[in-house]
Amino acid sequence: MTQSQVAARFEVSRRTVERYLARRRATGSLAASEQRHGPEPTVRRRLHAWLTARSDAPADATLAEHVAWFVAAGREPVSLASMSLAIAGLPPGPGMELTPGRRGGR
Repeated sequence: MTQSQVAARFEVSRRTVERYLARRRATGSLAASEQRHGPEPTVRRRLHAWLTARSDAPADATLAEHVAWFVAAGREPVSLASMSLAIAGLPPGPGMELTPGRRGGR
């Protein structure tokens, strides 16, 4: 089949067929690649690593206390919002399975 015939059969433009063929040549697959816009999220990754290693933190500690401990550990200061999002993104602890009301999103 020609590219024009494939485009007509699947009701897409010929340019789309060309892009799919180029993607298959480059990656060996037609699967879409992950799109990443903006800088790599390094702050949250560092916060997650630090928070998981710091399991001795009191459960009722405030965000400001967590940030203060993070800075005291020799790390760069982060905002309360960054700390809040990092804590919310942590996996649930043992016995704290996700309920239908909190499915792991924000």
